[in-house]
Amino acid sequence: MKQAYDLVVLGGGPACGPAARLCREAGWSVAVVEAGLLGGVCPHTGCNPKKVLMAAPEAMHAAARLAGKGLTGGPSVDWPALAAFKRTFTAPIEARIEAYYKELGVAVLRGRGVFTGPRTVRVGESELTAGKVLIAVGATPQRFTFPGAEHLATSDAFLDLEALPERIAFIGGGFIAFELAHIAAVCGARATILTHGDRALRRFDQDAVSRLVTATRALGIDVRLDAPVGRIRREAGGLVVETLQGAVAADLAVNAAGRPPHLAGLGLEAAGVAANARGIVVNEYLQCPGNPDVYAAGDCLDAPYALTPTADLESRLAGENMVSGNTATIDRTGTPSVLFTLPPLAMAGLTEDECLKRGIAYRKKETDLADSFPWKRLGEATGYAKTLVSPEDDRILGAHILGHAGEEVINVVALAMRQHIPAEALRQGIWAYPTAGYYLRYLF
Repeated sequence: MKQAYDLVVLGGGPACGPAARLCREAGWSVAVVEAGLLGGVCPHTGCNPKKVLMAAPEAMHAAARLAGKGLTGGPSVDWPALAAFKRTFTAPIEARIEAYYKELGVAVLRGRGVFTGPRTVRVGESELTAGKVLIAVGATPQRFTFPGAEHLATSDAFLDLEALPERIAFIGGGFIAFELAHIAAVCGARATILTHGDRALRRFDQDAVSRLVTATRALGIDVRLDAPVGRIRREAGGLVVETLQGAVAADLAVNAAGRPPHLAGLGLEAAGVAANARGIVVNEYLQCPGNPDVYAAGDCLDAPYALTPTADLESRLAGENMVSGNTATIDRTGTPSVLFTLPPLAMAGLTEDECLKRGIAYRKKETDLADSFPWKRLGEATGYAKTLVSPEDDRILGAHILGHAGEEVINVVALAMRQHIPAEALRQGIWAYPTAGYYLRYLF
């Protein structure tokens, strides 16, 4: 069966919606091709369910910090009830998005789309012809080839656990490993993080990371650096994960490594679309240089960030450019990233290492937040900020915040960076007191 559309979107996640809506509003016929759940990873098996599961650990963490400071006793985690609470958020998503697309007049086709030509896509038995194609297929779990890799569970499976295992090993040293390990440990599991390199969380400022690793170990999480996995074997008592730092016994081993772009079998060669190990190559308009009728957005891109907000931004910009003819270029200035651990670690802009490597002059200020009122009143033991400002024009180059409310404070800093507001404006701002945001005046 042959069908023709003005726009075909491959993938129904966060990088799909804005472009599909803009093109429909312009009167285009639009089809979305999705083999999995509409909405993608974030609302189903990523950001949202992870944050719901983190709610109980956050309460546990807050109570523990106030023990002996006016609080006695404490809450306990009911994992099955927490898992059921999470499903109240994830279960309605698919139907809600499908209804939204139906109301918008967007056709939803189920299956994996494969290019058969520059503007043709096969979905099962259907052949689609498109005026434009947006690739928004996202990322997929890392594939390991060491012996016993088949015993690894995905992070998706962890988020769907009905009961929490006693011992969990997380393979990886990035976002997924640390966030899930914090959830598991505070909820009562014995968690181990195994990372193959000598540093964890490489995208973040390493002075902040070292403090977070200390706080992570204080929660009872075994963080092992330089511990690449050589083999996983199953024994009568569970799994044994063999590493250069010794063996780890586990009831569950989770593939928590970074996710590469989900490009295998997409037929990019037939479409003249170039890609590398980091993702699809695009120009400043998010257009594929080898095929001007194809654009890409989201985690499948060769781009600095793989975040839901940047996927949304990229989709919106790709949609605008497809409709209007490349009138807008991508600007990711002021993109915040947050690691939702206990405490959270937030950043925007450059790290100190990046400034040094690029030869960018900077003025640095470090602040002990744990000794400041908004954090001290909560009994927080860990809090740290590092800011980097250009000595020439007072431009904010980077900000790194570890501690309570860091995920909210960084939004203010990121907005200032995006709108080219100098650090002096934050120093002179009138902020509500006593809030964490009030301390922006002291961070720069």
